[in-house]
Amino acid sequence: MPAAPLIASTRMYDVAPAARAAWHALLREAHRRAGLQIAFVEHGWPTPIGELWTRPGLCGAFMCGWPYAQARRAGQAYTPIAAVAPDWPAYGGQARYRSEFLVRDDAGWSRLEDALGSRYGWMVRDSQSGWNAPRRMLASLVRERGGSLFRESKGPYGNPRGLLQALRENDIDITAVDGWYLDLLRAHDPSVLQGLCTVACTPWTPNPLLVSGPDVDADVSARLSGALLAMHQDTSGARLLHDAHVARFLPVDPRGYDVLLDDGEAGHYPEIA
Repeated sequence: MPAAPLIASTRMYDVAPAARAAWHALLREAHRRAGLQIAFVEHGWPTPIGELWTRPGLCGAFMCGWPYAQARRAGQAYTPIAAVAPDWPAYGGQARYRSEFLVRDDAGWSRLEDALGSRYGWMVRDSQSGWNAPRRMLASLVRERGGSLFRESKGPYGNPRGLLQALRENDIDITAVDGWYLDLLRAHDPSVLQGLCTVACTPWTPNPLLVSGPDVDADVSARLSGALLAMHQDTSGARLLHDAHVARFLPVDPRGYDVLLDDGEAGHYPEIA
């Protein structure tokens, strides 16, 4: 049986049309340099992003680190292609990110603890930035205080923009959003964040990575990986990286994502409530 045509998606970080265009230009050129033909697939909420990761021919698509670590533990062979070091100074040239807890400016809150007892909004339960990272950080408050932290926990809102809209429209009072996504919004569409402020951040963890699916030949994955890792070495590649706010692509250590898996501390707080 012939191999499935290669497909990719930048759904996770298509924060605005300009961002989507930058990602597509960058990945299309990387595939060209690797001697590969790629088709970008449309994929968005309400279709669960997990459906994307099961499609044949997946080659160079973003995958959340938590599902990646879970799949790796279960023996599902996603091939890591490369990780992204975003180009803002806070990332320190590393392939990492964190979640930001956001509230409305008019709430008058300056600390995460100020929002306890209010209405929390969450994205989806299989997201590191929109569920696992904030849950693990909130677990420490549960141990200190006991009981429920919030008057109401509402979700799923499906994607970061859904969360931000719910917060702006007073449907919820606090949420946690992927900080890398927010930095891209600040660059491409800052008006979305008007009237909102950050009151806390989760610890840094490995960020979403580019992967190939189990059916993609290892040589194909290696060629794309090599092209991405070298993109910063020439002027045209560096320009494409700059447009996508990428400092450079980095090799992936799959074991580095094991830190995202549940430990005893977070296990005491399985639900954000």
